Amino acid sequence: MKPIIGVTVDKTISDGYDYERINECNLKALRLSGAIPLMLPITGEDELIDEYLKIVDGLYFSGGNDISPLLFGEDPIKEVRDIDYCRDEFETKLFKKAAAKNMPILGICRGAQVMNVSAGGSLYQDIYVQKDGTSGHMPKFESARYAHHSVKIMKDTILYDILQTEEINVNSYHHQAVRDLAEGFKVSALSKDGIIEAIESANHSFIVGVQWHPEILVEKYPVFLKIFEALVNAASKK
Repeated sequence: MKPIIGVTVDKTISDGYDYERINECNLKALRLSGAIPLMLPITGEDELIDEYLKIVDGLYFSGGNDISPLLFGEDPIKEVRDIDYCRDEFETKLFKKAAAKNMPILGICRGAQVMNVSAGGSLYQDIYVQKDGTSGHMPKFESARYAHHSVKIMKDTILYDILQTEEINVNSYHHQAVRDLAEGFKVSALSKDGIIEAIESANHSFIVGVQWHPEILVEKYPVFLKIFEALVNAASKK
């Protein structure tokens, strides 16, 4: 049977109603990798989260809004944008419970940041304000479907085993990033200006987070499908 991958979703408000949704390219990348994607509605109920984890074989933490700095012991600076406190609460609970079960997890952009914060790490609230020498990571023109800058991938990491290269060009669409790495995690990719572009757990079978958006790149650059295939393969062994 195909593994079921639980997918976190974003929440938007329109016409006075709340909508939970996700860009279809996330679901398509998982389907192309042989998974059954299952969108997980946002909830703060521990019992419901436990039920989610009984259903799924792996988790995919998708991109989205900024994470509340209160979760890593800071007050927000003015550059912090939209925060969804309910989503933050849900995803930190979900990650902690799933990691305790050694469930395969992939985090993309915000998802990688959620992993780090949930495990005790911190973030740059805005890399341009808080880190000297930061290059362009969030272009104002539409570039998500194209490679925008290069990243160096560390050997002896899961990510290197997946992509089999020490350098690759990626897209970029973020103003926050991992700052202090959570205990038990290691850096698996860096941009040339020193921004952490990928992390992974040293204590779990498959917990990997990347700062870029491979789900948008898979059509033009099929190599990035390997990241999703690695999640699906790990979930198949669960």
